[in-house]
Amino acid sequence: MDEFSVAPITAPKLDDEGHLTYLGEDGQRYRVLDQLEIDQEASQRLCDALQASSPLFDQIEGLCHDWISRVGLDAMDLDREEAVALLLNTLETVLGDGGESGDGLLR
Repeated sequence: MDEFSVAPITAPKLDDEGHLTYLGEDGQRYRVLDQLEIDQEASQRLCDALQASSPLFDQIEGLCHDWISRVGLDAMDLDREEAVALLLNTLETVLGDGGESGDGLLR
C-alpha cells in the first residue's frame, strides 16, 4: 500500500483479479491489503460476507456520525477532519486489544 492513506468513498469490493479494493476520494481504486491472495471460493465467501454485513455496516456508520457530532463537534468543538481522526484513534485503541476486555474505553 501507499505510504499515505486516501479516504475511501465506497465500501470495499473485490475487483476482477480477486483483490479487495475501494474507490478513494481522488477517484482512484486502491487495494485494501496488498498481501491478500485468495482463491475464487474464498473470494466468493468474502463477497457474500461483505454483502450480508451491509446492514450492520450502515448501523455502524450511523453511530459513527452520531459520535462525531456529539463528541467531536459539539463537546470538543473540533472540525470534522479532527473529529474523524479522534474517532478512528479511539476505535483503534479500543479494538487494538482484540476485544478481549469488553470494558470500553471510558468505563
